[in-house]
Amino acid sequence: MCIQFVIIPFYPKGFIMKCPKCNSENTQRLEVVYDNGTHDINTKSKSSGIGFGRGGIGFGLGSTKTSGKSVSGSAQKAAPPSKKSFKYQIIGLIAGVYTIGSAGSSLGFKIAGVAVIAASAYVFYKNITYNSKVFPNLYQTWLNSWFCTKCGSIYS
Repeated sequence: MCIQFVIIPFYPKGFIMKCPKCNSENTQRLEVVYDNGTHDINTKSKSSGIGFGRGGIGFGLGSTKTSGKSVSGSAQKAAPPSKKSFKYQIIGLIAGVYTIGSAGSSLGFKIAGVAVIAASAYVFYKNITYNSKVFPNLYQTWLNSWFCTKCGSIYS
């Protein structure tokens, strides 16, 4: 279990951050830009219809459900760093074990299974290292970064 502490910056009352590129006071923290430009979408609709043709009358019903996320261009630019995922490594480990354990597998398949397990384990280790050592610093830098709404530059 890894416990991470995040230091949220404190700015005194009346503090004004100015863009170092254009000297504008129209700035926002990246976290605020990202939150304001990201919205969840959840919609549902139902419809019905009647049709007439040579074969007679037809009746139909339909319903749709849409969900997703709407992200503005500024929010995409201001997005926080993300942690590395483990899903492909887990799939690789399972595939490697399955290949080795398959009844009737030739020696070549067993060697390939061991190679897939080794490669998956290596990338798994690299992702754990990234998530525990690199990501916290990137996230802290993101929390301390600003976006200029005039010229579009990002700075700390």
